[in-house]
Amino acid sequence: MNIVMYIFQAILCYFCVITIHELGHTIVGILSGFRFELFVVGPFGVKRDENGKIIPYIEKNKAMWGGCAATVPINDNKDNFNKFANVLIGGPFASLVFGIIMLCLYAYESNFFILLLGSMAISISVATLIPMRAGCFYTDGGRWLRIKRKGYDSKVEMGIFNLTQSYYINQNYSKLSLEHTELLINDKDYRNQYLGHYFAYCYFKDNQDKNNGDIKVKVMKDLESNVPKNFVKLLPIEDVHM
Repeated sequence: MNIVMYIFQAILCYFCVITIHELGHTIVGILSGFRFELFVVGPFGVKRDENGKIIPYIEKNKAMWGGCAATVPINDNKDNFNKFANVLIGGPFASLVFGIIMLCLYAYESNFFILLLGSMAISISVATLIPMRAGCFYTDGGRWLRIKRKGYDSKVEMGIFNLTQSYYINQNYSKLSLEHTELLINDKDYRNQYLGHYFAYCYFKDNQDKNNGDIKVKVMKDLESNVPKNFVKLLPIEDVHM
């Protein structure tokens, strides 16, 4: 019975800590003037629908169950990219602060659940700050470092950001910069190549260019074996039919 209780507490702690982490990203984004779009923890989520209304929903894509939060720019401001860098750090910072508070509380109240909360929060903070690939994308700290180094990797991150920003500001893909898609397509990382072709596909779709759109679909199909399955699930071609 004790083992079952410990397992239950560990699962509950995980969801609590992930919620705090994603809230860190969300709060920094909103304070930076970005618009709330999405918040997912496990299968439960809150999103902005096509009418601009915030609604709860069940997230069916398991690739997002590990936690996801999105706030997006509402205008094309030159400072948005730097603000995005701050949003990236918001999650690890929130986890670290929460973890320290819980461990301090544990010093006064020797409770296993509080200790687990604090330890797990700090562990997630450290893990997400280590600059490395974590599944589909780099960790928060990895992306922040790529941005701040101002080299080629920063240009790639800016390309991804500008393509995403263009979609949310214009509410479609028709005004994307193909120059930015080519930057991703020519990158050595297969995941960035796949992402670049996906954005280009969406651009051609929204501009009624079926021939070029079909070419991109074929290239993406050829690349699928070189990228993680959960990455492909995040960018399903069937969701953007011609």
